[in-house]
Amino acid sequence: MEARGDPIKYRLRFFLLTLLAIKPSHGYELSKKIEEATRGIIRAGPGSIYPLLRELRDEGLVEEDTIVESGRVKKVYRLTLKGVEEVAKELDIAQDIIKNMLSLVVNARKGVEKVLREGVHEACPPNTLIEGLRSLHKIISEYLEVLEKAYERCRATQGA
Repeated sequence: MEARGDPIKYRLRFFLLTLLAIKPSHGYELSKKIEEATRGIIRAGPGSIYPLLRELRDEGLVEEDTIVESGRVKKVYRLTLKGVEEVAKELDIAQDIIKNMLSLVVNARKGVEKVLREGVHEACPPNTLIEGLRSLHKIISEYLEVLEKAYERCRATQGA
């Protein structure tokens, strides 16, 4: 994904493509799902969702259909085959990153537990490490929640 230089835009692109891999959706629905999945940390309003959806469309990753729902005209976005291929690559990368992050968290936890158990002051982890791990934990938890919801929806539609 070319938006890696801008971490916020990259995360938003990742969320949009990942959510569209689960099911086609309209912009407002995508916005609400992102906010819900991130527990309100990422609030993507129309000013960021729709320009990015147009960009994804222009890149050939997304296509749109117009529907009428409750008397209102809405655009529903879905991944193209190129979009599916793109999100598959990004999910592989995300999975590797999460695996590496979890390894870092496990090793850091061992170090912190050793300090707490042995009371060795010199080995106290820096506050920046603790804050970084908290942030990492939050991101992993949010991503896991998105994946669990996607899994449950998938299971529900396969069982229906």
